[in-house]
Amino acid sequence: MAIARPVDRRLFFMLDRAHTQLSKAADAHLSARSHVGTSQAAVLIYLGYHDNCRLTELADGVGRNNSAITGLVSRMEEAGLVTRGKSSEDARTKTVSLTGTGWTVRESVMNDFRLFNEKLVKGLNESEIDAVMKFLALSVSNVGG
Repeated sequence: MAIARPVDRRLFFMLDRAHTQLSKAADAHLSARSHVGTSQAAVLIYLGYHDNCRLTELADGVGRNNSAITGLVSRMEEAGLVTRGKSSEDARTKTVSLTGTGWTVRESVMNDFRLFNEKLVKGLNESEIDAVMKFLALSVSNVGG
């Protein structure tokens, strides 16, 4: 006779697994369509709302540290997606702006993410999507994020 045990939902494990698989799928989706990865896509999207921001603001906005964002911006600058400039307030501070090509690729990325999100929520109704969104927001705040 089996002993009844509480169900171990291993929530963090499932979230971590989902994150890994979804990140790979999103990266492949974006690479095939817009020819950028998710890290560059995050920068393009953020700059679309905060163009000509400081590097430190960009790093905070996309959740990367300053050294990671510097390398990422350098690669994006070489690809013609962004330009760096000097802040009008402090010449020692670098700012980042989208180029014309960056704006075009950003629009493509926004469309790609709309398609990807449609795949993510397939089979869920609006109240279920709201519950998922609420859970994700609460889980981050509950653990001090």
